[in-house]
Amino acid sequence: MEMINLMHTEWSKGWGGQEIRILGESIALSKKGLNVFIACQPDSLLFKRCLESGIKCLPIKLNKGLNLIALFRIVSFIVRNKINIIHTHSSVDSRVGGIAAKICRIPVVRSRHISEPVKKRFFTWFQYMVIADAVITSGSYIRKMLITNNKMKPSRIISIPAGVDANLYLKKQTSQEPNIIDELNLHGKFVIGMVSVLRSWKGHNYAIKAVNKLIQTSTSFHLLIVGDGPKRKEIETLIKKLNLNKHVTLVGHVDNPIPYYRAMNIVLLPSYAGEATSQTLPQAMILGVPVITTGIGGLPEVVEHEKTGLVVEPRDFQQIHDAIFRMYSDNRLYRKFSLAGKEKVLKKFTYEKMVEDTYSVYKNLLKDIQ
Repeated sequence: MEMINLMHTEWSKGWGGQEIRILGESIALSKKGLNVFIACQPDSLLFKRCLESGIKCLPIKLNKGLNLIALFRIVSFIVRNKINIIHTHSSVDSRVGGIAAKICRIPVVRSRHISEPVKKRFFTWFQYMVIADAVITSGSYIRKMLITNNKMKPSRIISIPAGVDANLYLKKQTSQEPNIIDELNLHGKFVIGMVSVLRSWKGHNYAIKAVNKLIQTSTSFHLLIVGDGPKRKEIETLIKKLNLNKHVTLVGHVDNPIPYYRAMNIVLLPSYAGEATSQTLPQAMILGVPVITTGIGGLPEVVEHEKTGLVVEPRDFQQIHDAIFRMYSDNRLYRKFSLAGKEKVLKKFTYEKMVEDTYSVYKNLLKDIQ
């Protein structure tokens, strides 16, 4: 098979699970011998991370609508670098990147990372089923949704959930790794962790309200929030309003969340929209940290209620409270979820499997055109 020269495109300027996956897969596939490029906004965090990690990047301004200058630049880049496969990720870059690929007669892979319904419009269907040669969804829920709601062809849609790098997460803890319990003075606390971008639909407000009720029973409960985002001020205002400054800690974005996971007794993801299979939950589970989440989107693919964790109703801080207190009170249940969660991730949600499955999609598409 010919050398794979792969180009990812991404319109977003933010830094969340989608962008982390793009960069992570690019690094992993580069190590496999692929020649990988990423086309993204010059003022995006993804561009900055590409430069830091050594991934070759095309800085390009992308905007809604058909940007002819961006289209010309991508076509020129494809020809100049002998790109033979394009992988697009958001609606804006999928339009420009997909058309550029068709002009250059190379295959297109389109990813769908979130579980929000796709609009039932002909042009959207055309983007997924005509411009794209294959669609990768972050979990079976999204795949089923595209097939059922949008009448897309099952044979063209492949479910590849986000995975955890087992080699990294199971590496033995060293003395150089920061001790978060010491740093944040969390000794004697039952630490409830949240690791995510601070978006409204992640449900931080419901977690905070649950903790507000929990401390009426015991002041040992502490909520540790890792991440940054557009809702930070709103979250800080609620913490202040409920007088929870001693019981909730916001640490902001961290490049390496592993030491923080080690400090957590449980991990909570009370999302009420948008979720695929999540990266946070498998990361916690592989470290043996029990999890509580909702039944939104692809989350039940990772957390089976009463088997690998607890699933609560979205936007219900009372159920979150009850689930946390149950894990806090029942050591046998806690240990059961710790062991079962780790086992499930090692079977189904490893980084190695994610990268290998994605690589197979590329190889199959190139094989079909030879």
